Amino acid sequence: MVITIMVIVVVIMTIVIAAAFGLAVSKGYSVKHTVDPLPGQDQNEWAEKEGTNERTE
Repeated sequence: MVITIMVIVVVIMTIVIAAAFGLAVSKGYSVKHTVDPLPGQDQNEWAEKEGTNERTE
């Protein structure tokens, strides 16, 4: 009898922990990640320079 109750409690705890993990991961993916602009640079100036960056080898 005691073993049955312990198994049920462990299964319920496992389900609760898995649900909490799933919610945390889901919330993390829904966050919009942004990058702050460099200090002293205008956004339009950055966009113009971004297209002209080419590798020189």
